[in-house]
Amino acid sequence: MSETIRAVVFQRGEWWIAQCLEFGLATQARNLADLPQELERLLKVQVEASLERGIKPFEGVPPAPKRYWEMFDRSQTLLVPLTHLADPPNVVTRLAA
Repeated sequence: MSETIRAVVFQRGEWWIAQCLEFGLATQARNLADLPQELERLLKVQVEASLERGIKPFEGVPPAPKRYWEMFDRSQTLLVPLTHLADPPNVVTRLAA
């Protein structure tokens, strides 16, 4: 997969959230260190479910609301490598302060 997926990472209460932009998918973890694994799990499940249904991964998933795109634009870069996917997308994440 040559898809690039951008995500903004932010904290809400006790939870860290990764909100994908191109596709309105989000996941959360209790600590920042666990968030990359949760994001990877979310994307893997989405891809596998789509392929199982015979559709292109992320087909029909609308983009995130505008406020998350704005958060991403104001944020700093935070790299989250995805290593357990067979053909991982290029994931660019930014940490919103």
